[in-house]
Amino acid sequence: MIKAPKLILANNKAIKAALIDISGTLHIGDEAIPGALDACRKLFQYNHQLKVVFLTNTSKVSSETLLNQLRDMGFDESCIPDRDSILTSVNATRQYLVTNELRPYCLVEDDLVEKDFQGVEMNDPNCVLVGL
Repeated sequence: MIKAPKLILANNKAIKAALIDISGTLHIGDEAIPGALDACRKLFQYNHQLKVVFLTNTSKVSSETLLNQLRDMGFDESCIPDRDSILTSVNATRQYLVTNELRPYCLVEDDLVEKDFQGVEMNDPNCVLVGL
């Protein structure tokens, strides 16, 4: 078993999380940025010591579709373990809708409604959700 390196420290305090933007940081278009795969793998050497979350503000595709696109670029489970490692603006919107008991009339891609808004009440809308 490989022992994880010592946790990164900043100002003598342990870093609890690494929040990594996806587009432009991990990839450009459909190509991984050189070194991004190795950097992601190194972050996961800290396993339970460091929470690693990948962020994006895209509202064009579901988190499942985004993960599949990243997999096609070479980001396997050792780089990005699963869909729960990705936080999108759509995830945040879904949480907001649920927390505030909002029922959206959705003007977004079908992929989002089918995959990321499953279980969100949409009958008798009391708000409008617009995405690109």
